[in-house]
Amino acid sequence: MKKVAAIGAAAALAATAVISVSAARLENENIIVRTSTNRMDMFSAKGGNLLYSFISRNGDTADATSRPYVSVNESMSVPDFYDDVVDPANLTLTGTSKVYGIDVVRTIRIIGNNTNGAMDTAEFSLTLTNNTDTSKNVGGKFFLDTMVEGNDHAPFRVAGVGAISTKTQFEGDAIPASFQAFDSLQSPKTIGTGTFAAGAGKPDVVQFRNFGDSNYPLVPEIDTSEEIGDSAVNVIWLERELAPGETRVLTTYYGLGYIDVSEGSELKLGATKIDGSFTISEDGNSYNPVRLTSYVSNTGNSELSGVGMYLDLPEGVTVTGSSSGVAYPSLKVGEEKQQTWTLEAAPSPVERTVTVTINAQSTETGKGEPIIYTYVIPAINGAEPIVEPTTAEPTTAEPTTAEPTTVEATTAAPATVQPTTAATKDEATKSEATKSEANGTVKTGEAFPAIAVLITLVAGVGAVYFYRRKYSN
Repeated sequence: MKKVAAIGAAAALAATAVISVSAARLENENIIVRTSTNRMDMFSAKGGNLLYSFISRNGDTADATSRPYVSVNESMSVPDFYDDVVDPANLTLTGTSKVYGIDVVRTIRIIGNNTNGAMDTAEFSLTLTNNTDTSKNVGGKFFLDTMVEGNDHAPFRVAGVGAISTKTQFEGDAIPASFQAFDSLQSPKTIGTGTFAAGAGKPDVVQFRNFGDSNYPLVPEIDTSEEIGDSAVNVIWLERELAPGETRVLTTYYGLGYIDVSEGSELKLGATKIDGSFTISEDGNSYNPVRLTSYVSNTGNSELSGVGMYLDLPEGVTVTGSSSGVAYPSLKVGEEKQQTWTLEAAPSPVERTVTVTINAQSTETGKGEPIIYTYVIPAINGAEPIVEPTTAEPTTAEPTTAEPTTVEATTAAPATVQPTTAATKDEATKSEATKSEANGTVKTGEAFPAIAVLITLVAGVGAVYFYRRKYSN
């Protein structure tokens, strides 16, 4: 059962009431979000911090460092919110303020994540409305001071980039789909996951940087050679003109994250979904792509060679912008490589449930245990049927014509590599041919008795002919 609570005197009110307080607490069985004037913090309901706080999750207020900023005509301010409203029915916490004539509404809402729909993600929004008589240039940012469990130097893993330890800035189309913050990259107990809005609401700049130099100005300078240290994220929207009466909404997401890990050897495979399943696009004739990230790391004591990751894809699902396999000549001890895959699906007239298999291998370890994800592809009326491949029966051809699969375990499988089931069928064909040879069914061996009979008959005819010639004279 979901639970939403407010603190202070308002906590005595009925849980179904809309409560107005100067500091608030919003929670369910997964996460806790607290606010106090201009500050925010966040915890896992079953664990430690997701955002930094000076006090424990059982305290009454958010004595923390994460906060929103609003920039108007190149002047930046942290808005104070004194009238937070908790709406338990909608798992929403709302506060209002005003900055340089701009009306500001901060909304925090617990929503389902993109991966499996679990209600463990906070949607942070600023609604900025120009209610003055003149146009103003308006922007803003969310400053998130990440802290996971007790690690205030929580390391980042960025989709499409991998683990980062130095200050990094992304702009425009280079902004990643998501990031993860860990208490430990090698053995995480808790994972924080952030995703960025797409389309018109997409941020202009995202910075992964140190807490101490992240506040002013709107886009602080960044030295990409410096270590991050005390980690934080700046999600920034540059100023743009707002005419009188016009509104701009800035939104970002942060909450609990998940990662699937396949272990059992020195080569560790990990993966996480960025999107849960395919959804029908606005045109109604195609699907929005889905993304997933996989990584391999060397947890052993010696360097690995011939390392690779590759996907086994179902019929009608393809990889966009890259091959379905990626190879690395070597992987040093403790080194990690990451790949973000974007998948597209062909339109289907019926709903399909398909699986995508993520594989990893190296020369030394061979192929490890895969990670398998399931996706639902909804039906699109009028689409052409997807023809599923049929399972071929093992062939009984001669050994000289049955070619086995030639994929070596020492290389990463490229897009054209056949699935494991195809290799199994080839091996069955080879075994069947070998069995035929062992059973003495080779045709050249069966011809010997017939030749012997023929020679005997010829010899007999020759003897009769010789006898008749001898005694006829």
